Amino acid sequence: MAKNLIYQNIIKNLLIIVIAAFLWLVISVSLQQLQVGQIGDFLIMISILLVTVCFANFAFTYEKSRSDISSINLLSHAATFVFMLLILLLLESMVLAVKVVYPSFYTIILGFSVLLYAGIILYDFWDLFRYQQRN
Repeated sequence: MAKNLIYQNIIKNLLIIVIAAFLWLVISVSLQQLQVGQIGDFLIMISILLVTVCFANFAFTYEKSRSDISSINLLSHAATFVFMLLILLLLESMVLAVKVVYPSFYTIILGFSVLLYAGIILYDFWDLFRYQQRN
């Protein structure tokens, strides 16, 4: 059961990255429509949504939803899938918006976003391992 949860988590995280990679171009094309004066407001909205979904993601823990019932485990993965996908898509939107207005900051913001998302993935695995150790 423990290895099964780890494999499920790996698949979940890979699926999130693949979906976000496919949506990169869609988001990029959509953001080309924004006017320079609108970017500030757009980034504020993205920031508010990002804080909200990060709170939801970090408030969730596999430990509190622990169960030997596979449907409950699937529901746990589904919840973290939605939270983590939203985080990645919001980070993509932020990076692409910065690229439009501040191209010189694009590389550094992209790097920060990659590190932030890598930390979120590591947290997800840490939480799963912590859950498994207590069972």
